[in-house]
Amino acid sequence: MTGAGPSETNAKPGAIIPAAAAPLRSLTAVMAVMCYLAVLAVGSMILIDRAVSHWARGLSSEATVQLREISGRDMETDLALVVALLQTTPRLSRVEALPREAGAKLLEPWIGMQGLDKLPVPRLIRVGIDEKNPPDFVALEAALRDAMPSARLDTHRRWESELKRMAGTLAFFSGLVLLLISLSAIAMVVFAARAVLDSNRAIVDVLQLAGAEDRFIAKEIDRRFLQTGFRSGLIGLCLGMVTFLLLGFFGGAEGNGVAAAARGLFYIPKDGPDRQLLWFLLVPVVATLIGLLTSRFTLMRMLKELG
Repeated sequence: MTGAGPSETNAKPGAIIPAAAAPLRSLTAVMAVMCYLAVLAVGSMILIDRAVSHWARGLSSEATVQLREISGRDMETDLALVVALLQTTPRLSRVEALPREAGAKLLEPWIGMQGLDKLPVPRLIRVGIDEKNPPDFVALEAALRDAMPSARLDTHRRWESELKRMAGTLAFFSGLVLLLISLSAIAMVVFAARAVLDSNRAIVDVLQLAGAEDRFIAKEIDRRFLQTGFRSGLIGLCLGMVTFLLLGFFGGAEGNGVAAAARGLFYIPKDGPDRQLLWFLLVPVVATLIGLLTSRFTLMRMLKELG
């Protein structure tokens, strides 16, 4: 008899489930798409939160005084009177009377520029506010009304609350999208686990006849699902970041709007990266956990049914 060759003596047993199994390939593609959508949803939540925080800071740091024109009174004199009053008010960082064109530009999108010069456009006064020590707005509004009945104080608080309410609504829907993506991924893993077990039923039967426990069989099989979930998460993460990168650098020549916001995701300040970016890293982690835990639960249940 001839001795076994080196290739035979060193041969290792193959895996129970091959890495190229059709259900696993399909699961990788589908979960990669889901992870890509999850990255887009997470990125949208981060962009919305940053935009609302930036706008809210701008609104909370300023107030506006509107001075309406009254027939028989000189607008410039009234404007100077209100400016002088504001300049003597404590806890205001700056007072700036804006030209008439500033108010006209606010009305231009609604009524156009034609005939606008004949309308009594209110004059605007920009007031800077000390955010750490804001003034008493009620007392300030009463003082303005006593000094000039045509003056109105707008603290922008209503717009700030509307922005925060809108951000909360968008964040809720983004979270709902992430939940639906997770549920869809769980369903896909369940179907894939059943397909893998059914297509390799003969191997599983032989292992059970040989005395292999269900935990051992499930552990050997769900390694593939662990790799599939991690690989899908990385693919989705890379595709999502490439999408934001392309959107940031090719979405607008002027560098504003959505393109500027997307480009801001890749800006690293001097004090280190934003902690919000860690949410992106959770996508492959969650995908891995979904692939591992869901497949283990499904396989153990099916093996008990087969046994």
